[in-house]
Amino acid sequence: MHISPFVILLGWIPAGAYLFRRYPVRIAILANFLGGWAILPGANYQPTPVAFPYWILGVCLPADYFLTKATATGLAALVGMLLFHTADLKRFRPGICDLPMIVWCCVPLLSAATHWKTLYEGILGAAYQTISWGVPWLLGRIHFSADGSLLLAAKACVIAGICYVPVCLLEICAGPQLYAFFYGYQPYRWVGAQRYAGFRPIGFLEDGNQLGIWMAAATLLAVFLFLHRRMGRILGLPMGWVAAGLASVTLLCQSAGSILLLLFLLPMVLLKRRSVLRAFAGVLVLIILTFALFRITNLVSLRALEQRNGVARSLSIALTSIGRHSLVWRFARDESQIIVALQKPLLGFGQWNWWQHGDVRPWSLWLLIFGMYGLVGLISFGTILFLPVMRAVWPSARSYTPNEPYVRLAMTALILMVAIDNLLNGAMILPYLLIMGGLAAVQETNGSTAIPNSIESIY
Repeated sequence: MHISPFVILLGWIPAGAYLFRRYPVRIAILANFLGGWAILPGANYQPTPVAFPYWILGVCLPADYFLTKATATGLAALVGMLLFHTADLKRFRPGICDLPMIVWCCVPLLSAATHWKTLYEGILGAAYQTISWGVPWLLGRIHFSADGSLLLAAKACVIAGICYVPVCLLEICAGPQLYAFFYGYQPYRWVGAQRYAGFRPIGFLEDGNQLGIWMAAATLLAVFLFLHRRMGRILGLPMGWVAAGLASVTLLCQSAGSILLLLFLLPMVLLKRRSVLRAFAGVLVLIILTFALFRITNLVSLRALEQRNGVARSLSIALTSIGRHSLVWRFARDESQIIVALQKPLLGFGQWNWWQHGDVRPWSLWLLIFGMYGLVGLISFGTILFLPVMRAVWPSARSYTPNEPYVRLAMTALILMVAIDNLLNGAMILPYLLIMGGLAAVQETNGSTAIPNSIESIY
């Protein structure tokens, strides 16, 4: 007998709101968003006999389901803040850094205004994105702009990774079983589950790729906490053991993209020369934007390059021969829909399933957004990702100079990991918006609100 996902998601709203009465506000926020994302079902998915239901989108974008883990955690936080921390909301003053998020929350309505047939969908989309994106960004701006609060968020992400270690180990051996046992149907349960050794776990997340990012991000931050001596123990375990253990489990999860991103971004927490770190982050941002530009405009067709260039063809054959054909598959999916998305480049189609005008769904979150909301939506989305990076790595003269700059650089590495992953995958861990909102703020003081030193009390 499964637990109804609809009942669980609806019940989380008062349960999550109660956290704001029971615990200090920052701990309540982290417990609601990270805890909710870790254990809640994605949505009340309707079962289908199709083995690969590609049309079911990640919950980071509005689609068929309004009540998802994204909106349930957002509504719980909003209710909790309105009931128990109204003064914090009243003190908030929006700034120029909030403009991208405001545009992102309004772009479904702007797009619908050009396609009156999608007006109802535009209203629902604006509400969905305001609750699931706007609320965590707002709370990040209010409560996670100081160094101490960002350090608390880093510890919370590490604890979230530790809590998932037994889930990963169980499903590596037995296969992705937990979601089906508790909640029933999970659309991407067995997609890519078979690995070289055992299975790729999913837990209660959306797919194996997302769980890989969850564990890789926890490992990255654990390495930071250990090397920079910000914490000796966590949940009673030595920090060095935690970092090594999380790294080992991340490897066992066998999500190739997450492992490569972890290795590639480790310099952001290992190096201590800020000039080198700034250059490294700048080059990464430039590469991401260039890649996104080339993919969305289709200036360079990777499929055509594979046919014409011997090196590209050999690389594709090599990836396929070792069972890593998913990268080529993703590129092919995206390229088949780029010409459709370019038909309405400014504000998009205003529909989540705009890709049905072609033959298959694209897999990149960037391209999904471009098709839904055009350049306006895509630019606001990209700014949400990269404005926090710029504020952390290249602070302006007006910005608060942090006492602990390296926690901001570690969080920058996490954001860059998400941005690169979104070039190839269509899902995103929305609790990380707390960190993005905090980094985007120009913080003049550390504030008067006491910041708890530990989140362990909620576990």
